[in-house]
Amino acid sequence: MALVDYSSSSAAESDTDDEPQQRPANRCQHGGANSEKDINGAPESAMPPLPPAFHDLYASSVRHSVVDDPSLHQGRKRQNPHVPGTWPSHVYVEWHPTKAQHDTLDELVGLVEAELGDDVTLHNFLTSDLGAQLPLHISLSRPLSLPTAEKDAFLEKLTHAMRRSGTEAFAVRPNGLAWHRSPDSDRTFLVLRVATSGRPDDAAPPNAELVALLTRCNAVAALFGQPALYQGNRGTAVGTAFHVSIGWTFGLPGEEASLRVRGLFERTQFQAVRAWEIGVSGVKAKIGNVVSHISLATGAGKASLYEQ
Repeated sequence: MALVDYSSSSAAESDTDDEPQQRPANRCQHGGANSEKDINGAPESAMPPLPPAFHDLYASSVRHSVVDDPSLHQGRKRQNPHVPGTWPSHVYVEWHPTKAQHDTLDELVGLVEAELGDDVTLHNFLTSDLGAQLPLHISLSRPLSLPTAEKDAFLEKLTHAMRRSGTEAFAVRPNGLAWHRSPDSDRTFLVLRVATSGRPDDAAPPNAELVALLTRCNAVAALFGQPALYQGNRGTAVGTAFHVSIGWTFGLPGEEASLRVRGLFERTQFQAVRAWEIGVSGVKAKIGNVVSHISLATGAGKASLYEQ
């Protein structure tokens, strides 16, 4: 559970293009000839799916304290200690797994826990303390700490950089299970490595689209004196670093246990995971407890719908 600063009400204004489309009101009737049907003749659900913007409104949990208290957060310490007048920030791609995908990941994490045994406590990112399914993400920045005077300018520069990147919507697929040691904390993360889906040329750099977005994000971070993500990587190694974290633990599991864990991804029941597509139609910037969605360009040199 993250410690966050609360923004002013003016910062919570939403982009009008993120608003859900209005649907004609339907009376909910159960059975019989008068039941409402959709255009294909199938019974229409009484509960339409939540619009994507809804998730951004509740992306942060309630702050318990402005003091770094690891006892409130499973022993974790803040990577950026709270400083009055600064805003903890992060840029990322968000993924909401389907119920079936969530159940598969939950099964995988359960098997990992069994392999690790009682010596290692594995915490997962799949479910909240209240049992609610949580979104996952692919990071495009390190944890950032923005002064109040710079946060709006940072978002403006980032938005312009992403929308003018020339990168159109794309998708990535999970392609392996691994351990990732955080350079910013004493935690080790259980991750699904991802790779661009549908790439026709194996000789092309891995995850070229994510690398392009990362390059622009790092450039904006540098303008504001913020650290870059994967700065120590060189060449194509940057493209292999992208991942989705599904769990974490303190320390690092032993070599034999780590090998057994990585082998779980090769089991028959997880073969379909490689075919999953994680759509990337935009990136999100979380500044304090306010999340902004930035859509990708609709084509090289074209403005997105948000800019028209």
